[in-house]
Amino acid sequence: MSGTESNLDEAVVAARRAAERAADRAEDLADDLADEAGEHLDDLSDRVEDAADAVGGVLRDARETAADAVESITAQAGAAAGEAREALDDGVAYVSARYREHPAVVIAIAAAAVVGVCLVIRALTRR
Repeated sequence: MSGTESNLDEAVVAARRAAERAADRAEDLADDLADEAGEHLDDLSDRVEDAADAVGGVLRDARETAADAVESITAQAGAAAGEAREALDDGVAYVSARYREHPAVVIAIAAAAVVGVCLVIRALTRR
């Protein structure tokens, strides 16, 4: 073998070794990048799960608060309706008793009340 061929063979061997080292290094870097990307994806997945849990918790709390509010409003409305019924019954009993004693006065007061309501309605509808 001549010196040139020997130098060429050595250059080819050196280039192959360099290419193998570069390929090994590229493979190591690719593995490292894949591992790091996997870790980031795991972290992102954990954060998404945490966010979903937080949103679910807020929705559960809002639903419970709304249910409590509906129960409270229902109870208050029932109590108000009961009190209104009692007041109406008391008013009817009072008017009935007064009507028996003085029918003309009760009729006059009722007529005045009807006229007053009509005037209020008329004033409101003009605006």
